Parts: sequence; structure tokens; C-alpha cells
Amino acid sequence: MSGTGAVRAWAHPRFALTGTPVTSTLAADSWLVDDGRVLAFERHRLRFADAVADAGGDRLDALTAARHAMGAVPAEGRWSPRLDLTPEGIRLRVRPAPPATTTVAVATASRDPRTLPLRKGPDLTALSELQAEESARLGADVEPILLSAGLIAESTRSAVLWWRDGVLCVPAADVARLPSVTAAVIAEVARIDGVELRQERAAPGDLEGCEVWLANALRGIRAVTGWVDGPAVAPATRAAAWRSRLEGLRTAPSVSRR
Repeated sequence: MSGTGAVRAWAHPRFALTGTPVTSTLAADSWLVDDGRVLAFERHRLRFADAVADAGGDRLDALTAARHAMGAVPAEGRWSPRLDLTPEGIRLRVRPAPPATTTVAVATASRDPRTLPLRKGPDLTALSELQAEESARLGADVEPILLSAGLIAESTRSAVLWWRDGVLCVPAADVARLPSVTAAVIAEVARIDGVELRQERAAPGDLEGCEVWLANALRGIRAVTGWVDGPAVAPATRAAAWRSRLEGLRTAPSVSRR
């Protein structure tokens, strides 16, 4: 069955179409499927299960549902499956993936609407509203960068990484943000390649002259080309090679098509 955004309800051992829309999300996860291949699918599966458990749900059931979700994804094309834990149970929507992009403009967010920054799901609507609000305020399509106590945490959709003097940097561990699957894979590749990885407590102004990336599952690595009313970032000289490296790590998970 093709992915049209239809809602499927999980009832072990399968998903079945339901006419009830998703109106409330307690936990969520989504990823990119490109011709059946996914980057770090097991990491997404585990992150969803952990989020479900944090919300009071059944972790083992969430692991099973996430594995079966791939069975609803067409084998060809670019798709974005999304799992939600709702008050009624686990729900699945298989949506066309957004167009592939390699660059992005950003701006420092005027506020931080997150209420549960460590769990993906409950804040997604508020973050989407902030994205639209900031773009309208600035008259340009931007991705807002969220600050925690003045320090860079993440964007409304992505992890933030930057390069300083050949060192790959990420926000310090105590800066509240979602556990990004894509950023974790990038960090793992850096360690394998012997690239120094450093945590920094950085304010926007500290990124002056740095190559800055946003990274997430649906859009991959995007180079920041401009920071509205913010630091002047360096041109992206590394992003294309790392993007290609991640693409080579995509694999086809085993699929149960019931």
C-alpha cells in the first residue's frame, strides 16, 4: 500500500488502517527511506522505544512496532515513515520525504518553546509553529537555532555541529537537546577516521568563522550558508564528502510485510 499519509494503528503483530487522525503525540520518531535503504535504522528504533518508555508506554511493544513499520513503506522512492505514541496507542504514517537539500539559512530563535527537550514528540507542533513564526518575522525561510541558557542547543528540526580549527564540535552534553541519530552517526564516523571530536559550550557569536552544519535523518547534512543577524560562518568545504560518506552507510532493514 503506497504511502499517502494515511494513519495506521498498531495492534500486535501488524498495523491496520484507521480513520482516526493523530491529534496528540507523547513520543515520536521518523527517518528517511530511500529506495528501501535507511541510515542507522536500529538507532531510530531504539530511540523511539526509549521515548515510548519515558512516556510510560511499553518499550518492547514499541521495538516490535518500529520493526514492522518498515513493512508499510514502498520499496522504491523516498519516504518518511513517522511513528507516534498517542493516548490511543502507537500510530504510523508513511509520508513522501521532503525534497533533498544541501544548504540552509538560520537565525537565532527569539524564544524556546520546548517543554520536554530530551523526548521527541510532545514539542514537535510547537517547534513547527516557531519555524513558521520566525520565517515570517524575518521575511525569509530560516531554521531557528534554539538556545539553552544562551548556549546553542539544536535547531527546530536538526542537530547543530561545527568545525573549529579542524576539530568537529557539538554542544556540551549538559545542554538539553534531543539525542540525534544522524549526529551520533557523524560522531562515530569521526572517531573511526581519527577526527578529533569536542564538546563546546558555545553561544552563537562563538561560531564566527566556523563551518556550521545542521543534521537530521530526513535532510541529512546541510551546510549553513548564512546566519541572520548572527555570526559570519565559513564556506562549507567538508559537507559534501561527509554527506557522501553517510549515504554509503545506508542499508536495507529486514522487512515484515503483513
